[in-house]
Amino acid sequence: MAWNPPQRPGWLARLNAHGLAVGGPENLVSLNPAELIQTAMASTGGLDDFGATDLSDWQTWFEVLARSLDTESQLHAVGRLLARHDLLRCLRNRLQLAALWKTRPAVLETELLPPSFVVGTARSGTSILSELLALDPDARTPALWEMLHPVESLQDEALRAPGHSETALMEDLTPEYATMHENSGDLPNECLYMMMNTFISDIWGGSHFTPSYDKAMLRADHRPVYAYHKKILQTLQHRGAERCSRWGLKAPSHLALLEELFSVYPNAWVIRIHRDPLKSLPSTISLMGTLKRMRCADVDVTRNAERQSEGTAYMFEQEIAKRSDGRVPNDRFIDVHYHELMRDPLATVQSIYDRTGWRLQDEVAGKIEAYVRDRPRGTHGTHQYSLASMGFDHDRERERFRFYCEHFDVPEET
Repeated sequence: MAWNPPQRPGWLARLNAHGLAVGGPENLVSLNPAELIQTAMASTGGLDDFGATDLSDWQTWFEVLARSLDTESQLHAVGRLLARHDLLRCLRNRLQLAALWKTRPAVLETELLPPSFVVGTARSGTSILSELLALDPDARTPALWEMLHPVESLQDEALRAPGHSETALMEDLTPEYATMHENSGDLPNECLYMMMNTFISDIWGGSHFTPSYDKAMLRADHRPVYAYHKKILQTLQHRGAERCSRWGLKAPSHLALLEELFSVYPNAWVIRIHRDPLKSLPSTISLMGTLKRMRCADVDVTRNAERQSEGTAYMFEQEIAKRSDGRVPNDRFIDVHYHELMRDPLATVQSIYDRTGWRLQDEVAGKIEAYVRDRPRGTHGTHQYSLASMGFDHDRERERFRFYCEHFDVPEET
């Protein structure tokens, strides 16, 4: 069996033809770094301070990324439009945040509510667990539209609808995506949407082919990225946190950056969810291939599958080592299992509350039960994937991840 890429809708194929009709999509949509910077400044009324003191080499990272997107990703016309949109939004966010922090310095003097992070590999249940935890009004959990437009969200909700549309468009580009992930600007989502404003984030490589950028990322210092992340949280805390006692956050990518996370958030809770890698890995690769196909002309999910498996195993090895030798505080981790979450969501949430000392109100427990009841699995269809379709050998992969499953007592899924 081979991976069967989702078919592009007719409207998308026709729109992409416009790029071919003018000699290539690069002639239709520019990703020139200098022009993007000028456009961002002009579109924000002439703001010119990108907050360089927050990450002194942000422009270098931006230019490396823009060049990689421009020359390596094989973006079709719509893909270039989406990449330009994302780059411009991040540039505008930097300009607007720097201006806000300059005119309202008290924003960054705010004592941040204690954070908790749902962490695990992609496709391991991080989304549903974070959504269940977000049902508690004591938790300030940012919606995706707020993370996309942090400054505007402080003033009004004018960009709430556009923020949702930015997200829902993914199902228009690839209807099958709805079987993999629910898309809404009003739902919680990954911290990556705040961190991408630094232009140091694996969200870019997750949606595009960016080999030179990915290689450069190996030497990136992510501590300033988490410092910037904290400043955005301080900003959003000025909106809708009056009754809250903590932040509720999530992103699979935190798993590879635990030391960096704790360097900025030393008292954070990390709610670590575990799932059989032989299920989560092929599902992740299929998802990433689908995301890339929304933007890139040519997608081969097997191209980097072996490297992704090796990288995941290495990440697990590093996590175990760092939690064992004290490089990260093991007592701040709460380990939960995907199969237990699926079997009894409320009991899993209760176990988290028992560990943290949070109080699970009866009203919140009722919300969790209703949420699970009203959103049965498979509502939008079934995500089809397999190890074999990614070119993996089952026995070899089982042996590769045996140490992880044994260490965290992760059961095999059939």
